[in-house]
Amino acid sequence: MPKPLKPKAHSLKPDIKAAQRLVVLAALALLALLAYANSFRAGFVFDNRVLLLEDTRLRALTAANLDLILHKPYWWPFVDVPLYRPATTLSYLLNYSVFGNADRPVGYHVVNWLLHTANAWLVFSLALTIGRRFWPAVFAAALWAVHPLGTEAVTNIVGRADLLAAFGVLLAFYAHLAAQDVRDHGRWSWMAVSLAAMTVAVFSKESAIAGIGVIVLYDLLRQRSLQPATMVRDWIILAVPAAVFLFQRSAVLAATAAEFPYVDNPIAGASFWPGRLTAVSVMGRYLALLVWPRRLSADYSFAQIPLASGSWSDWLAWLAIVVLAVVTVVTLKANRMVCFCLVAALILFLPASNLLFPTGTIMAERLMYLPSACLIALLVAGIYWTATRLQMAAFAPAVLAVALILCSVRTFVRNSDWSDELSLWTATVHAAPNSFKSHGSLAEALYRADPTHSNFDQVIAEKDKSLEILQPVPDPAAISKPYREAATYYLEFGDWLESRHRDPATVANAYRRAATLGEHYLRLVAERPVSAQDASEARLLVSTAYAHLEESDKAVAAARRAASDQPFNPLSYRALAAALLNTQRQNEAAVELMTGFIVTGNQELRSALADLYRSGLDPKGCATTVNGSNVTLNISSCDIVRRHLCAAAARAVDIQRRTGHADLASQVSVLTSDAKCEALGTPEGRPLL
Repeated sequence: MPKPLKPKAHSLKPDIKAAQRLVVLAALALLALLAYANSFRAGFVFDNRVLLLEDTRLRALTAANLDLILHKPYWWPFVDVPLYRPATTLSYLLNYSVFGNADRPVGYHVVNWLLHTANAWLVFSLALTIGRRFWPAVFAAALWAVHPLGTEAVTNIVGRADLLAAFGVLLAFYAHLAAQDVRDHGRWSWMAVSLAAMTVAVFSKESAIAGIGVIVLYDLLRQRSLQPATMVRDWIILAVPAAVFLFQRSAVLAATAAEFPYVDNPIAGASFWPGRLTAVSVMGRYLALLVWPRRLSADYSFAQIPLASGSWSDWLAWLAIVVLAVVTVVTLKANRMVCFCLVAALILFLPASNLLFPTGTIMAERLMYLPSACLIALLVAGIYWTATRLQMAAFAPAVLAVALILCSVRTFVRNSDWSDELSLWTATVHAAPNSFKSHGSLAEALYRADPTHSNFDQVIAEKDKSLEILQPVPDPAAISKPYREAATYYLEFGDWLESRHRDPATVANAYRRAATLGEHYLRLVAERPVSAQDASEARLLVSTAYAHLEESDKAVAAARRAASDQPFNPLSYRALAAALLNTQRQNEAAVELMTGFIVTGNQELRSALADLYRSGLDPKGCATTVNGSNVTLNISSCDIVRRHLCAAAARAVDIQRRTGHADLASQVSVLTSDAKCEALGTPEGRPLL
């Protein structure tokens, strides 16, 4: 017969007074408020700006937006990522539209703090119910409430997915236990609460499904008076939300073909055993942060955590996990409370562990938000056990009080890192110096922080460090965007140096670097094609860099490809005309400007063409200026303009047909015949187009 965790461990009526419970709950709320008091000043950093400020589904509480939230992925329409979290997105909608917080972050942080406080209350209630010891339950909940490892879930607004998932799992567990203490209608009421809570959990974050496993584990480890059929029935009821969620998720993500980038999780590109050993090594890193949370990072991208290679840190991590595994087996009979805490932590962490399947990240502190509650409860129990063995009653409260103070201070300090992008990525570079993303993001934060760009040297240095880290990536085509970003920085850096009359060689080096990086980006995207707009913009960048280097042929070639990639972008024609003018090819430049105007109708192209004619391309004076830039032609003597117009019209027809605009092509095609072009020469002073 299995040994129970504790006699009547499921009872929700431990011997404490209601007033005492209320005092504890108030104290936990105050403690969480003090630790996170400065988090309310944190802005929309990291993923928050996209998910909260740019998601149009949050703008109003309408049936259409609710339908989009229910039937579109979490990151829709920005990134094709296989995540589906409608309950979390709905909570953002409530903040943005119903509560009226919009782009003011305080309201979002208040909701996060309320959820975290509610979770701390549930941890206390569960610890008291299962362990039936008042002060250990208080310290377990308090220490978890202020532990710095939770800041990424609480202070980072979009960490709400973890907060909501934890709330649903904890409440479902509590209600499941409460249902065993009552009968008839009361029992079914608690089961309804458990069912609703689990629904919130799984629709907030996929990994919450593991909460069902924790409840099953608890039921199996303790002795129960219920029949096996009753237990199975309760489990099936709890599994209903998970089944509905998985069905809906599969339907929503059916068209999603995205892969998690290697640079976000190198385990995804590793073979089986190196990948699994790395995952175990990462588990050791989490345990280290739980005990000593000094260096906390918002990012652990490539190559902050290398694949397992048998280093001393790998062996320490593996040894720690093996010791915990042995303790779990030994305590299966000796102390099932210890066994439950260890296995429950593993179950809750398993979906994000990379042990079963690769996930979207190799490591993220928010993933330990709920699993850490089990481990902290176990740590508190171990300190009290040590105090009992030492026969020092004051030992445990003293040690835990010190731990509470230290954790609260570290959490308060950590919150300030999330105040803005510059603070966040400066701290991240310090904590994770080998992450390409941390250096690249710091470069962007530095660039945005100073409109005068007096820190351009530092921006360039950080971006170069990011690219240096990326050099060994096995599939560079999958991570091409940083090279394009770097090319943009170097192009602006060259302009910045030139405006300050710096050494010409230094200026030329910046432009050369921009061109080189831009071409490297284009070679990479040739292997994994990107949108025509991205390719066109990159070619325009390369063309501009070569124009500054006075390498006109290369500038023309890049601009011509850009215009071909994106024929409806007026900038392509401006860049191509500018490159042609640099090589004294005025007639070709005029044709490109005229083609661009016919295709796009852009008035700036028309003005540029007028300026070109006025500047001397038309020495006979057949182009005159009327009402500013409104160009008229003395067609009878304008053979040069007629030739330009015929060539431009022919090119425009070809573009329209090639892009599927046959109707527009037919409207322009009248200009392509010689007869029509000759006909334009009759009326004196007819407008150009």
